Amino acid sequence: MKHFLLFSALALASWQAAGQSAEGASIKDRMSAEQFRAAGLHKLSEAELKQLDAWFNGEKTVVVEKVVERTVEVEKKEDTSDVNSNLIGEFRGWRGYTNFNLANGQVWMQAEAGELYTSKLTDPKVRIVHSSFSGWKLQVEGYNSWIKVKRVK
Repeated sequence: MKHFLLFSALALASWQAAGQSAEGASIKDRMSAEQFRAAGLHKLSEAELKQLDAWFNGEKTVVVEKVVERTVEVEKKEDTSDVNSNLIGEFRGWRGYTNFNLANGQVWMQAEAGELYTSKLTDPKVRIVHSSFSGWKLQVEGYNSWIKVKRVK
């Protein structure tokens, strides 16, 4: 019985040693030259063989990605709220390319040819609205005419 236990212990030790030496050995050392070539492993570079050996030996490769923050400028959208104000001073209509100075400090300019003749008005109320189809339009209170305008200030 002593001989059986001794034999079993030696067999187990040699089996573990063989397993450990195979575990650390490269794939090239584990295979015969014919097996290595038949598997097509001779086509791999040294770096690729190293990666394959690492995988067989259970080594884990951790890939760390660098996070890059980017600042993206977002185009500021134009405020398209209606403007209700008064023209400053005397108004007799528009002709040519008239500037419109509003009581709220904004300055608008006629953006298309057109004419409107009115009686003499002092500080008339105006409304400027935005249309996605035609842009900004100005209307003087009491008149059913619109003129296309663009903001200067």
